[in-house]
Amino acid sequence: MVPKDLRSFIEVLEQHGELVRVREEVDWNLEVGGILRRIYDLGAPAALFEKIKGYPSGMRILGAPMGRGRRSVYSRHALALGLSPEAGYGEIVRAYVERKNRPFKPKRVATGPCKEVILRGDEVDLFKFPVPFIHEGDGGRYLGTWHTVVSRDPVEGWVNWGMYRMMVHDRNNTGMLIPPIQHMGRMYQKAEAMGKPLECAVAIGTDPASVIVSCAMLPDRVEEVDIAGGLLGEPVELVKCETVDLEVPASSEIVLEGYVPAGERRSEGPFGEYMGYEAGRSGARPVFHVTCVTHRKDPILTVSNMGMPIHESQVVMGITMAGDIYDELIKLGLPIKMAYMPPYGVTHMIAISTDTPYMNFAKRVAHAVWGTKAGSMVYYVIVCDSDIDVTNFNEVIHAISTKCHPVRGIHQVPHAPSYAYMVPFLDAKERPIGDGAYILLDCTWPKDWPKEALPVKSSFDVLWPKEIRDKVLSNWQRYGFPEG
Repeated sequence: MVPKDLRSFIEVLEQHGELVRVREEVDWNLEVGGILRRIYDLGAPAALFEKIKGYPSGMRILGAPMGRGRRSVYSRHALALGLSPEAGYGEIVRAYVERKNRPFKPKRVATGPCKEVILRGDEVDLFKFPVPFIHEGDGGRYLGTWHTVVSRDPVEGWVNWGMYRMMVHDRNNTGMLIPPIQHMGRMYQKAEAMGKPLECAVAIGTDPASVIVSCAMLPDRVEEVDIAGGLLGEPVELVKCETVDLEVPASSEIVLEGYVPAGERRSEGPFGEYMGYEAGRSGARPVFHVTCVTHRKDPILTVSNMGMPIHESQVVMGITMAGDIYDELIKLGLPIKMAYMPPYGVTHMIAISTDTPYMNFAKRVAHAVWGTKAGSMVYYVIVCDSDIDVTNFNEVIHAISTKCHPVRGIHQVPHAPSYAYMVPFLDAKERPIGDGAYILLDCTWPKDWPKEALPVKSSFDVLWPKEIRDKVLSNWQRYGFPEG
């Protein structure tokens, strides 16, 4: 069963040993962040902090909700999709792709749990919530680290759900990092050019499907709410906001409503980011003015601690982005077998296995990757033959070391688009304008080599006849070895 809201997801995590209720008092100032960092490092369960210093009973934080699981990196992601926590990467990717291709339009409802408390105007105070100061050196307390930002294109009218970090400036204003390469960034550029504010709504503590699609890199004009319905297997229930012309998931724990005015900037950042560095330094960035807050009674604030792998963005974005790229390449008719984003590649690297029907096919694959929305953040593409299990990076490293020629197998693409502001390897001139680069590592055998020239893999499944392999496998425990 796919969890339909955050609280049912918490129950599922607890049932499978993927959640700890922390009843000891913790401090929002760095202690919560330190605990979460340790959780990610160890692959420990998610934490539901039930007593936070300076805040009344009932104000809670759910930390590391979809971080690295106890059984595997992807256990919590699997549970979020209603799969077994033992589900493998390939099973999760295929489930994501199949469901996203069966979307559901949302269902509008009159009200929902997120309307239990409604605060407008002078009643708004973002410090009412236990917003954590996560990393030493952060520019402030970050309210938006695992959430959904809703905005509408001011010209075309389609709605985007995305995830854009939010630093609290004061009781009713936050900073927002909305890069122009992202959908909301482009929407804001249009609104600003028109001299108009961009209305926004921020849903915190939604059902896991909604936050998963908020991490996805879907094409223009594909509305994430429809894809979230596909992941849920039914329409997402939406309620209308109080002060802006937008809708949010009715089951949300906390909803912020407001607008980002044209021309206004305040200093935002720095913040320990998803690449594992404090690379997104402070800068003059747009301001979100909060006009209304609605929330459940006893709301739960969801928090992700970005930093060194592995945390939510590597887990969730690795699945969604690789799945989206895999889906787009299959729809182009390319003979792709699997696409894998290794968690430590922080969504900037992808390994793809494929049949190679003609010369230089790896280049065709790489450029197809870079032509997708998700591929705009992928700087390193590794293309392997179909006999390589790209989800096993030991095999990928072996393929790079033995099949990728150090000169003719490496193809550089200078001056490629980049995720401006935050990419650590960009220099001071490149970062502000997003002037990056791409590289292809071609680990496929050249098509002009005759078959007899291809090296034969020295592996159990290739260099021994089937009858010997079967005998060895069937007698393994009789030889005295443990089952494996």
